[in-house]
Amino acid sequence: MHLKTLKKLSQIHLGNKVPNSDIKPSKGLRKMFKVSSVALISIGLSACMQTANSQKATKLTDYRATHPIKVNKSLAEIDLILPKKSGGLSNNQVGASAQFILDYVNKGEGKFEIWQPRGHLNGAAVKSAHKKLRKILYDAGVASTQIDYHQYDADGNDAAPIGLKFGRYVATTKQCGKIQKNMATNFSNRNYSTFGCAYQNNIAAMVSNPRDLLSPGSMGPASAERRRIVWNKYIKGTPTGATRSSDEKVAISKVAK
Repeated sequence: MHLKTLKKLSQIHLGNKVPNSDIKPSKGLRKMFKVSSVALISIGLSACMQTANSQKATKLTDYRATHPIKVNKSLAEIDLILPKKSGGLSNNQVGASAQFILDYVNKGEGKFEIWQPRGHLNGAAVKSAHKKLRKILYDAGVASTQIDYHQYDADGNDAAPIGLKFGRYVATTKQCGKIQKNMATNFSNRNYSTFGCAYQNNIAAMVSNPRDLLSPGSMGPASAERRRIVWNKYIKGTPTGATRSSDEKVAISKVAK
């Protein structure tokens, strides 16, 4: 068959008129082309519907979608009350402040804030506490540029506390409910409404730094102590493996006995 004739036939298949052609599609052929076109469109639409249904079903069965963990910014704060006759921070307050500052080092965002009362009746205790807090911050490796100092009016109140604050991320999820349906009659074999809720709550409560749920943290420096030992042994031509004691060596013959 000539190439010219093939082109004319392809145009007839698409239902187009071919100029200057003696080949004309019959009515039955046109009808067949229309039916096939409708069938192809129906198949495409059904495929789209099946894809949408499958995505909806996946969303209903995925516990991460039904019980998502939300990570938001929050403010961590602690108040240190200095009684009128105190000489500064108590031992318990020093321990609580050190733990609070350690939390800032591990998962704090932004700057560390110290709110100092102005006009406190026990000004000497406030100065002593302020000096102690700065020493704890210095020992924890917090740079002075990461500390903001603020003052507020105490109006002669000896119960006005020293406030410590910093921003952080918190992870929360919705509270779990009760299973309302009898799972013995779950013929669709789909997850129940509270499936995975306890797991998500546990993850939100146990995560050390909720910021890691948003993006991975930066890698710390590698520990080079063991690498240096192995490298020195390699340079000397000695075995690089760790030596084992006689207690760590067990023969199969002894185990069989």
